[in-house]
Amino acid sequence: MKTPITRAELNAKVLEAIREHPACRDVAEIAITSVEVLGQGSTWHVNVVDSGFSPLEISMTVARDVAERMQPIYELIDAPAHHGSNEQGSSNA
Repeated sequence: MKTPITRAELNAKVLEAIREHPACRDVAEIAITSVEVLGQGSTWHVNVVDSGFSPLEISMTVARDVAERMQPIYELIDAPAHHGSNEQGSSNA
């Protein structure tokens, strides 16, 4: 059984794990995206948004490896108020 985790908590754990790699200590920002995989159900992916001074290609590879290790452990949950939105307090005016 997977452990339920919020996007913010998962983001922090994944970013910490990515930064453990010597070439990725400067990764500044990642994004966690929930996805539906045909035949497998819900899961999540990691994208490197800002690699800082870390090489982008290595950062992306490490992020994918971290996600593959953590996906079987954590189930992404979102608070209902934020479902379908990646921005808080956005204005449509």
